[in-house]
Amino acid sequence: MNSILGRPENTILEYVWVLLLYALLFVTLRNVQPAVELRFRKTYWVLYFGWAVCVFLGNYLFSLIGIMSFLPWLNNFFHTFLWIGFCLGFLYAGCYQKPLWQQFLLFTIYSFIVKAFEHDLLGTWELDNFFGIPGNRMYIVGWSLLDGLYPFISKAGLRLVSRFTDGIILP
Repeated sequence: MNSILGRPENTILEYVWVLLLYALLFVTLRNVQPAVELRFRKTYWVLYFGWAVCVFLGNYLFSLIGIMSFLPWLNNFFHTFLWIGFCLGFLYAGCYQKPLWQQFLLFTIYSFIVKAFEHDLLGTWELDNFFGIPGNRMYIVGWSLLDGLYPFISKAGLRLVSRFTDGIILP
């Protein structure tokens, strides 16, 4: 059960709290952008599936090689398909036309909030260093900073996908 929920004391209730955090943060995202523009919806779904699947697998592979702590399967699923795919995809749909430095900060800040909350509630994101830089907070900050690259990586990925698929909006 530890591989599904994490620590022995984790229950479904802790995961309900995580979902509540995602929902509350999504409300803040909707305050700025009430919906994904109709013309951007295909692009949103490309980003959703691309990020969710790749990061789900990547998180597991990174834990196997020791550069990430293992995320329990339920946490990894929620984090990648609901937070990264759904919520961060929505954030990108609302801010892709803003300056890249603003996008970077938005993604970094939101990612830090989620990682710190998941760490405190579920005991995940517990590695004691970020690529050799000591400290658990550095680990959480480091991965949050890398999440700030979402807009840059999305832009490159969308350029690639647009070569094979019509209707992709390029920033």
